[in-house]
Amino acid sequence: ATVMDPLSRFEDLKKAAGKLSIDIVTDSLFDPEIMIQSGYCKVKSKKMIILDKLLSIEEQSEVILQTLKKFNLDSVYLPSWIREHIESDNNIQT
Repeated sequence: ATVMDPLSRFEDLKKAAGKLSIDIVTDSLFDPEIMIQSGYCKVKSKKMIILDKLLSIEEQSEVILQTLKKFNLDSVYLPSWIREHIESDNNIQT
């Protein structure tokens, strides 16, 4: 398998989320008033992934990957590395 640099993996994941019409919002989540964690949420029926911009690209990518696993991806074109990643994760759980 080709080793991709973190940034192009991140771009792939953002495109995949886009195909599921999930908005990616990168924000600084460091606000002591509101404890927000990175991850998937629905706001007024809009699907969103909130990424803390203090996270590394790898960590942000992991957040998107974990979100993609919640969806039915059969009809979505995904780069093979994403599909492999999701399938290998799913196999561990069963």
